[in-house]
Amino acid sequence: MSVCWIKPGWCEHELIIDANQKDSDTMDFSLETTCPYINEMHKHFKEVNIQKEMSSRMVDTRTYQVASEYLPCVGCPAPSAILKSVEVLSGTCPEADTKMKFLHFDSRMPQA
Repeated sequence: MSVCWIKPGWCEHELIIDANQKDSDTMDFSLETTCPYINEMHKHFKEVNIQKEMSSRMVDTRTYQVASEYLPCVGCPAPSAILKSVEVLSGTCPEADTKMKFLHFDSRMPQA
């Protein structure tokens, strides 16, 4: 079992992914969030084939294909977090926190 918490930023729709390895080939998961888009996606997407997800190019994963149908924000970290859960449960990668933080932001265009 793997439980992952995501706080995406400006939208403030936190997400909890509760993932379980159903068998050697399949991971099922539940998504708990206030995001209406992720909730709609989850109605159609509750499990993945571990080997297929881990051996596919990013754009060919079922995770990103389904996310592209339902999520309007291209920067949403939910699909990546789902795949991180697959990595951890499959033993492909060790459990480790992923962090993203803006160290500096200036809305002005850089000088050429």
